[in-house]
Formats: sequence, structure tokens, C-alpha cells
Amino acid sequence: MTDSVSTSVKEDLAPAAAAPHEHAGERLEGHIRKLVPAERQLVVDHLLRLDPLSRFMRFGGVVSDAALTRHATRVVSSEASALGYFVEGELRAVAELHPLTRRPGKPVAAEAAFSVERPWQGKGIGSALMRHLVLLAQNRGIEELQVVFLPNNGPMKNLAVHHAAELSLDDEEMIGRMRAPRATLFSQTREFLGDVFAIFSSAFDLQERLLPPTMRGN
Repeated sequence: MTDSVSTSVKEDLAPAAAAPHEHAGERLEGHIRKLVPAERQLVVDHLLRLDPLSRFMRFGGVVSDAALTRHATRVVSSEASALGYFVEGELRAVAELHPLTRRPGKPVAAEAAFSVERPWQGKGIGSALMRHLVLLAQNRGIEELQVVFLPNNGPMKNLAVHHAAELSLDDEEMIGRMRAPRATLFSQTREFLGDVFAIFSSAFDLQERLLPPTMRGN
């Protein structure tokens, strides 16, 4: 199985100027932005914090800590695009966009994958990350987004249905497929502003992590 599962918001410019999201009447507390290569260790730490069930659902099976470390390198590589959800400087969720091999007669496709730490699940973070991921796909000429997950992964199924994905069963895996819109000057500007935000926010998040826990978020 390919890698996939299963804010006051400070999304500001990350990657689009966005209003705070709400989910079931609850305001989320973090912000979303692109991840940069220097943050590989943050991705490693995030993946290692996933509880056993979340890790199993994310990768469709049992994976070792060493495998997670290798995967983190892939997440921040030049071939992939990744977004992070940060709370008080700590990375708590990741959305990944991995281009798929081009096939003649088929749309240009990429696979989307999500991981959310247990305390932050069920808060609408996955859906917020998906909206930002669609923007990245749009500006990269991706025509079709795919999510691959186990049939019993309810949160991922709900996410796919919510974003109007067509679902199919293939070799005991569910595959959701959805179309991405064409890039526009507006979408490219939104991503550019998100890149500017990511540069400054990565420095701010680093400073936040260096503070004692009792002083964070003040």
C-alpha cells in the first residue's frame, strides 16, 4: 500500500489568507503552513508520536520507527510537497502531496496523505489541510488527487466524501479520487503569500519551541 491514511486559527497567509475554521462549534488553535527541508526532524518526531492505531491507519500496516524516519526524509524532499499544522510551535499534523507516475491517457495525478496526532483528531484539521493541499495541487498542474486508505478508516472516508471524492475498492484498499481546479493568477498569488508566511512562521515556531511550556502561546 502506498503511504496514506488515515485556529484563534493563525492560518493568516498559510498558504492562503484564510479566516479561522470552526468544527462542531470549536475554534481550532493552530496554524497551517508549508514545511521546509530543515524541519525534517519535526516530521520524524510527529510521526513517532502517533499512537499505534493512528500509525497503522496512516501507513496501512505496521511500520518501524526506522521506516518512519526514512519516510520523513521523503516528506520534505524536493519531489513532495508538505503542509504542517502547528500548535504552540509543535507540529501536530501533516498533509503530504506526492506526484504519481504519469500514465498515457490518464490525468496528471498525485497522492494525498494525512497524519494527525490523537489529541487533535476530530477537530476538522484534516479537512482544513485538504483545502490547502488542493491549492498546492492546483498550482502544480495536478488534475486528480487520490487518497488511499483502509476500508475501516472512517475519518479518511468521511474526509474523502466531504471533498466530493469518487470512492472505489481496489485490492482491499479504498481509493478516493477528486479533481483539482486549474491554476489561476489568484491561486498562485495565494501560494506565494503562503511561502512568505512559512519563512517567517518557521522562525517563530522555532522560537516558540525554545520557550518553557508555561510561557508558550503568551
